[in-house]
Amino acid sequence: MNSAARPWIALFFKCAAALALIFAFVFFMRMQEEQSVVDRYRAEGTVSRAIITDKQVDTVRYEGRRGRSRTEEWRMLWIRFDPDSTVKYADYPASVSEAQLPGPDALSGDPVADNQGVEIITVPPAVYDAAQVGDSLVVVDTFYSSDGPLFHAEIRDFDPASFYPGIGISLALMVVLGLIGWRIGRRRAA
Repeated sequence: MNSAARPWIALFFKCAAALALIFAFVFFMRMQEEQSVVDRYRAEGTVSRAIITDKQVDTVRYEGRRGRSRTEEWRMLWIRFDPDSTVKYADYPASVSEAQLPGPDALSGDPVADNQGVEIITVPPAVYDAAQVGDSLVVVDTFYSSDGPLFHAEIRDFDPASFYPGIGISLALMVVLGLIGWRIGRRRAA
């Protein structure tokens, strides 16, 4: 290896190790953000029944700089739920059954009143295909949440373990790249 290039190559590997550490930090912060949202819904959320009023697939087309395009489909459910529910997340299903959950008010014909508690939820394809207009779902909402209601099962089954592989791989890559950079930097010219 060229002795003049050795410090620059070592610096490259050390910078790559620092970048891997930044990626590990980003994975960790994303995990904390998701956990914070779920904890907020668990602590302060109210549970209600929601009725699917409409289903829609929205196709979004992206075009890159070279003219290549790709499309992405977003599957959305329009739901009506009771935003004024008093059933706490902790009370369901221990002391309140699904049949006892408050649901949306009957349509009155007044557009302002009928749009109270109407939200759009983006769902994965499996949930979209299984859902039918008129089906009842259980949702959790907080009155100040900008995210809107989330499925009760999504809040109940949340596990931050899906972030652990990304954090682990980033940290392992940081160690490997750091050791390579350190070793190249310490080597003497032969």
